Amino acid sequence: MATLRELSEITGYSIATISRVLNEDETLKVTESTRKMILEAAGRAEYSNKHLANKKISPEGYLKVGIVEMDATQDSGKDPYYLYLKSDVEKCCFSNGMETFVMQFDPEERCYRSAVSRELDGILAIGQFREDQIAAMRKCSSRIVFVDSSPYPERFCSVIPDYEVGIRQGMEYLMDEGHRKIVFVGPEFSTDSTSRQALELRRKFFMDYLEQCEEIELQGFLLETEKQGEDAAERVMEYVKNIKDAEHRPTAFFAFNETAAMGVLRAIQIMGYQVPEDFSVLSYNDTVLATMTQPQMSGIGIHIEEMAENAVWLLERATRSEHMLPLKIVVPSTLKIRGSVKPVYPF
Repeated sequence: MATLRELSEITGYSIATISRVLNEDETLKVTESTRKMILEAAGRAEYSNKHLANKKISPEGYLKVGIVEMDATQDSGKDPYYLYLKSDVEKCCFSNGMETFVMQFDPEERCYRSAVSRELDGILAIGQFREDQIAAMRKCSSRIVFVDSSPYPERFCSVIPDYEVGIRQGMEYLMDEGHRKIVFVGPEFSTDSTSRQALELRRKFFMDYLEQCEEIELQGFLLETEKQGEDAAERVMEYVKNIKDAEHRPTAFFAFNETAAMGVLRAIQIMGYQVPEDFSVLSYNDTVLATMTQPQMSGIGIHIEEMAENAVWLLERATRSEHMLPLKIVVPSTLKIRGSVKPVYPF
């Protein structure tokens, strides 16, 4: 795990600036390029410490692979999850002797452009994409592996996280700790695998879990945020202020992503409450940022490295077979227990 001092030496920014960026301090005015550099440095340091030292670069193959990200106007804009997912995909390609090229979508010509002149050996597409973008990718290569979405599973390979398992893990953990009044913090709608508006899956699975627990004295509440979750702090402060009696006071907040979880944590602290003494907070995604909050954030960890490794494996396999079946790999999550959740007594 990289320390703040090590990140300061890598990036040239002060320890205070790095700490405030990693903790989503809205009062700090830095450019988006500065923020991105610090987040990428944290991700690279985490990856290098536990992964790259054991990897050997293959001298053979040198496949040319296009890396495609979804539009910055979508969820990838400021969510550290997508930043680290792309970073791990690129590192895994490098570790396997692949040469990568970032591809940019030209909306006027409806095509993707890259620095490689000949046809690519394959494409790794990260996030959700419209049908016209998928069609444009197919003109660049017939071998496409989608990461974090699964459009047309009968045609394309894909690697996705298992949100249903993750929500169940989170809810079972909170209930085992005695929590019976839980607020889900997240948007009502998100985008599906073809970039169309759809119900946010984590919210849907939260509601499904509540229905399965009808015989248990469990109360679930929905606190809607924007898609990025950046407004979570404001929404939580308003929500807590409007609680009229102890009977309706929640004991835990379950945030749909890390940005929202940090907003929840910040709101609780601004209002003079403590985490986890007054309210517990459980996050989703669990990147390196979760270890840099105070207290450190408990969360549902999506195995980003495994997603990247499986996506690269699928693409490499596709280059060796003309008739490979389109496989979908669903990667389960892991509960990471740290300091932001406290048991509620009596159970």
